[in-house]
Amino acid sequence: MVGTGGMAVLREFFSTNQIVVVFAYGLVYFLLGFALSLQSRRPSELTLARALPLLGTFGLLHGVAEWGQVFIPIQATYLSVQAIVFLWGVQGTLLAVSFAFLFQFGMRLLAEGLPARYRYLPAVPWGIFAVWFLVFALGRPFFGPEVPERWLDAADVWARYLLALPGAAVTCYALSRQSHEFGRLQVPRLLSALRLTVLAFVAYGVADGLIVPPADVLPARYVNTEIVFHLTGVPIELWRGLAGLAITYFVIRLLEMFDIEHARQLEEADRVRAVLEERDRIARELHDGIIQSLYAVGLNLEAAREQMEEDPGETRDRIAFSMEKLNEAIRDIRQYITNLRSPIDENRTLQEALAAIAAEFRAGFGVAVTVEARGETATRVRPDVLNHLKQITRESLTNAVRHGRASRIRIVVDVSNERVELTVIDDGTGFQMSEAVPLTGNGLRNMRQRAQLLGGELEVTSAPGRGTRVWVAVPRDMAGGSSRA
Repeated sequence: MVGTGGMAVLREFFSTNQIVVVFAYGLVYFLLGFALSLQSRRPSELTLARALPLLGTFGLLHGVAEWGQVFIPIQATYLSVQAIVFLWGVQGTLLAVSFAFLFQFGMRLLAEGLPARYRYLPAVPWGIFAVWFLVFALGRPFFGPEVPERWLDAADVWARYLLALPGAAVTCYALSRQSHEFGRLQVPRLLSALRLTVLAFVAYGVADGLIVPPADVLPARYVNTEIVFHLTGVPIELWRGLAGLAITYFVIRLLEMFDIEHARQLEEADRVRAVLEERDRIARELHDGIIQSLYAVGLNLEAAREQMEEDPGETRDRIAFSMEKLNEAIRDIRQYITNLRSPIDENRTLQEALAAIAAEFRAGFGVAVTVEARGETATRVRPDVLNHLKQITRESLTNAVRHGRASRIRIVVDVSNERVELTVIDDGTGFQMSEAVPLTGNGLRNMRQRAQLLGGELEVTSAPGRGTRVWVAVPRDMAGGSSRA
């Protein structure tokens, strides 16, 4: 224990440096308010985050009010006594307002978890403040003009008893009720910081709400600032500052909840975007792959019905072709369900895959479809690029047969070191480019999306009676792959 002589030295040291202690004490709370004012506007689903602006206001006002103990005595060198008393009155009122904001912070947290009939709770502190202010303002004459210190001390005592002490108690209880929300975040360090914040507010409630200036009321007679200074040799401002420092530290640690929530919101957004992109991909695959295959089956069955009596052999061939296309559609559906790529194309070059599509359309629709390879004659590309180029080709061929009634179609593949170009040219009826419907249908929209996904570009040119030309170019570095001798 510190001896009598040591205690005297300690008291003398803090008495001499009282201004420094008080300034640091106010600075701690001001920094708390400043930090919260910068962070509390960030969106959050947590109850605590929505109430933080009240705690930030408490910190700012509390820090400024305590600084009054530093700056008001300086003004006493040139201001009148009445002016100084007025400044002390403003300082005491500002301090009480800060306590009211702390009280409201606790009540706001508490009301969030209660039924709607308790929504009035955040207004309770301001009702108490109004009563305190009326008594404080109207009670000045009862203390006499010669003893304003008694009036100011009484106002300070009752502000702490009526606002600071219950405000700290309610805040501790309300913060402890937030543990279930922080538990859902599954971040143990945040839950620990929340519990330590509660303990810090307990210390604050004792230092700022229970220990008051000496007064002729219970318990101020036996628990007051002078007794604490006499017993410990340390002024109450230092104890209050330490409590404020603990609050500031642990509350700032709690601000990590914004980063955690933001990171999880981004993860959720990525998951949603991935689902939507997958839905779009499946829609494109179904439209450009399975639906086109089923359309070919329908055309062949219709032709088989018309040729059933005239040419039974041709009818059998068409039915066999239709059965083969149906089996392919079934395999494609299974592939989409299991999210597996067809092994058929894994060892094919781009030119071979397009030649297979051309053969399908020659057999299924009876149109002359040729493939011309320029530049590299055997080019490997990434599986996803190959799939997109195949589906663009299939959609172009289907449109040429279905809408353009084409009889001859050319597929031109031109591969260079810079890019891969694919052109589908038909001799069909064509269409007017100003017409909106052909340019906004699902087929052409899907083709454009596929080109965009590959970082390429797509152009469609047509005119009535002059056929249609579909051109797509993909940068070689996006297509990947290599040539094969």
